[in-house]
Amino acid sequence: MGKTNTAVSKALPNKISKKGFGYYLNRDKYLYLLLVLPVAYFILFKYVPMYGIVIAFKEYNIFQGVFASPWIGLDAFREVFRSDDFYRALKNTFLLNGFDMIFGFPAPIILAIIINEVKSVRYKRISQTMLYLPHFLSWVIIGGIALQIFAPNFGMIDTIIKSMGFKTIPFLTEKWHWLATYTGIGIWQSAGWGMIIYLAAITGIPSELYEAADVDGAGRLRKIWSITLPAIKLQ
Repeated sequence: MGKTNTAVSKALPNKISKKGFGYYLNRDKYLYLLLVLPVAYFILFKYVPMYGIVIAFKEYNIFQGVFASPWIGLDAFREVFRSDDFYRALKNTFLLNGFDMIFGFPAPIILAIIINEVKSVRYKRISQTMLYLPHFLSWVIIGGIALQIFAPNFGMIDTIIKSMGFKTIPFLTEKWHWLATYTGIGIWQSAGWGMIIYLAAITGIPSELYEAADVDGAGRLRKIWSITLPAIKLQ
């Protein structure tokens, strides 16, 4: 019996090894066929346009084209790094991203917890829809809306403030006001999407945990702090 098993185990790999790529291609041809469109999409729209990267190393001339333009190597990068505005732009980039992380990261979590605590199902659905809609707006449209609302002299908020006899606020022309405006607009645009994700995580929390907390006399804030937030972190 042992000799038979040994013979079978020795013969089996040899039998499998005879099946080449053509065998598996024919066996799974329909699965490979399903991959044609996704692979073609990535090649055509993701990888082919990457040839334009060479523009960074050339003195690009629109009439000569990308490949006929003369090479300049790293001269363009040296010019950028030696510019007086480079480090200012780098500092502003870190500053804007830092504010977006500090204020933008907790915003969808807070919204998800607030919406989850709402008892009215109808109001909850309306709120989710209204908060989620900005996610589908392009930044061009968002920029136009922001200009109409916050622009000096003719913006909606400035017009209301001036009509009340107060001094206008430079939302778009003073650096700290602009920083707050930029951060707020970014949160308004993206918080709705994150809220949906965190709401899904909150929905997956077992109701038994909240029932046990009720038995122990825990209040709403204590349940949020001890159950909801740790459960979101784990998921």
